[in-house]
Amino acid sequence: MPTSLTIAEAALATGLTTYTLRYYEQIGLIDPVPRRGGQRIYGENDMRLIQFVLRLRGTGMPMRDIQEYVRLRRLGETQESIVGRGDLLERHAAHLRDELVSLTETIARLDEKIALYRSIYGADGAPTPVKSDAAGGPGDTIPTPRRKQA
Repeated sequence: MPTSLTIAEAALATGLTTYTLRYYEQIGLIDPVPRRGGQRIYGENDMRLIQFVLRLRGTGMPMRDIQEYVRLRRLGETQESIVGRGDLLERHAAHLRDELVSLTETIARLDEKIALYRSIYGADGAPTPVKSDAAGGPGDTIPTPRRKQA
C-alpha cells in the first residue's frame, strides 16, 4: 500500500465514500488526518485504523463503542488505555459469541424446516400426494414424504 493516499484514494481502498471518511474524522472515529496543500493525506497508520474501525463496524459494534475504543487508543499505552480497550473488546466478543449461539440455533431450525419441506415436496418441488380415504374429498389430500428407491 502506498505510504500516503488522497481522500479519493483512501475512499477507493476502503470502500467508503469521501463523505464518510470526513464524517468519521469529524465525530472522532478516526484521528484528524494531516493535510498537504489543503488536501487530506492518509498514511499507513490512518489506513490501519480505518480498516480496524471497518472490521469492528462489520461485527455490529455500536459507533459509540468504537468511538470509546479510539478515545482510549489516543491515551497511548497507559494502563487505563490498555485495560479499557481490552475490556471493551472482551464485552463485544462475548456479545458476538451470544449472537453466534443464537444464529447457530436459528440455522439448525431452518435446516429442519428445509428438510421437512424437501421430504414433502422433494428436491424437484413436485408434491407427492397421498390418496384420500373414503371420508375425504377433493382437496383433502396431504402430501407425504417421497421415498428414495434403492
